[in-house]
Amino acid sequence: MTQEPGYTRLQITLHWAIAGLVLFNYIFGETMERAYDAVRQNVEPAGVGHYLHVVVGLAVLVLTLVRIGARFVLGVPEKGSTPGDKVAAGLQGLLYLLTLLVPALGMTAWGGGQAWAAGPHVLAANAIMLLALVHAVSALFHQYVLKDRLLLRMMRPR
Repeated sequence: MTQEPGYTRLQITLHWAIAGLVLFNYIFGETMERAYDAVRQNVEPAGVGHYLHVVVGLAVLVLTLVRIGARFVLGVPEKGSTPGDKVAAGLQGLLYLLTLLVPALGMTAWGGGQAWAAGPHVLAANAIMLLALVHAVSALFHQYVLKDRLLLRMMRPR
């Protein structure tokens, strides 16, 4: 993997698209919970919100796979070596893992009919939101307190 000074337009677009889709599905997650409960009671789910939740979840999974591939093909900015940099890299790795795990657990619960996966799906979705909040606050701290222009790497293509 090459070390680059910033991210490409594709990488930036994927980052913000995945973030928006994850947020959308989290905000409207109750629609899916109601549909899941209805199906478990052998009742037809109302509306189409659950279908949208599934499609958005699949999009998150596919776009995350594309984003991971893009990291290897297009490179990433050089990582620092401080303890904070190591924590940031670990947090980023967890976010990648969760953007794969949450949709996979959702597909296992909904499409695979495996009720055991529903609880971990919700737990992992909550974890991704908490970690995304930490990620966002950290980026804002870098931009506005440390003034190191770190946030601009994910806003302006190289």
